[in-house]
Amino acid sequence: MWSLNDFDRTSYEFKANCFGEYSKLEECLLWEVTRVVVRSPEGREFELAKDFNVNSYSGEVTRRWVLYGPKDGGLPVAGKYTFAYYIGERVALRQEVQYEPKTVDFPKDVKWRREGKDLVVSWTAPAKVDDTMWYKVLVFPRDRPVISNIFKWDATEARLPSLPLEEGEEASLNVTLYFRGGAASSEHQRIVW
Repeated sequence: MWSLNDFDRTSYEFKANCFGEYSKLEECLLWEVTRVVVRSPEGREFELAKDFNVNSYSGEVTRRWVLYGPKDGGLPVAGKYTFAYYIGERVALRQEVQYEPKTVDFPKDVKWRREGKDLVVSWTAPAKVDDTMWYKVLVFPRDRPVISNIFKWDATEARLPSLPLEEGEEASLNVTLYFRGGAASSEHQRIVW
């Protein structure tokens, strides 16, 4: 359960992640799962989508089932959420999560510059950032996968070396602060490479 408190919206994200050391992408219980359904405290049901991938730029491995709420979905309500994991038609596992929404402010004053083939991004950190948090700089090219990398909680500048964009290519970027319980994203900045 995550709250999303971005520059222009509040919403939610439901997800179930695999954690641990695996030798290949297609491992862990969630790979075998065929359906994940979340039931909210009010009785609404949400269907998650399978998302197993390796970021072609950073190598970051994602093993999860996820659902992003709508732009103005509002923060998730406090209470007990039930996750049901199906294999075929049977429920293989149920988990109950007691959730209390939390938010942090988002990074501001995002600026970028090109240094050779590198992208350098800077931002103003929100108040009350601590060592349990981390940043991700995300670049969204048109019609291609997202380019991203993770940076430490105390960073206010990041370098993405050898950014795989073509000369003159347009993209957008943002800086997202992640914390236990959610994420907060900056306003998107337009890039022309």
